Amino acid sequence: MVLPVQNPGFNMAPRTLAAPPSVSGKAQVVATDAGIWKVTFGQVVVNNRQRVLAWRAIDNLLEGRLGKILVPFCRAYQPVPTNDGLLEAVPHSDDTPFSDGTEYQGVAMSVRLSGAVAARAVSASITADGGTIEPGQHFSIGERLYRVRTIVYHTTTTATITFRPPLREAAGAGAEMDFDDPVCRMRLASDDAMDLELALRRFGTPTVNFVEDL
Repeated sequence: MVLPVQNPGFNMAPRTLAAPPSVSGKAQVVATDAGIWKVTFGQVVVNNRQRVLAWRAIDNLLEGRLGKILVPFCRAYQPVPTNDGLLEAVPHSDDTPFSDGTEYQGVAMSVRLSGAVAARAVSASITADGGTIEPGQHFSIGERLYRVRTIVYHTTTTATITFRPPLREAAGAGAEMDFDDPVCRMRLASDDAMDLELALRRFGTPTVNFVEDL
């Protein structure tokens, strides 16, 4: 990883409205939506020339809140099947990588929608091969990130799940649900979110915040 993150945080930001409390102290809270994703990458390790230049390049490409970026989700606590070794990259048969230094990499989890799902849906039928999916785990469909709320297995490979936030865009039958490397399309939370201060002009541990791009 070019820019290692020491303290990642992926959380849903609730979107609620509340009226002033009554004389009795009661207050009504109404949810306007199921929330949007907010991400904090705390104490990013920027401690050499390559990392300083990478940070500056990303900042320059994003142009504050104007640009969009696919933010990768930390793989920790994701479902891991018995064949999790497929996540490890392998070279060609002669032990050489591709010309850019990358290697082949398999898919540990194969999860797809069993049928078409409309935009703003919060449940879906799926087919899954790999590890056991649990509530609290994450997946992405395209560039949109979701968190599993409940799951009921009907067979070892078919299940019904509920999730949040509501489906951002309609998805067709067979659409891939990425549990291996989920991503979320986001923007910087503020125009100065990637300002970089370097100790002795060399080292930094900045924190950057993102919000979901809707």
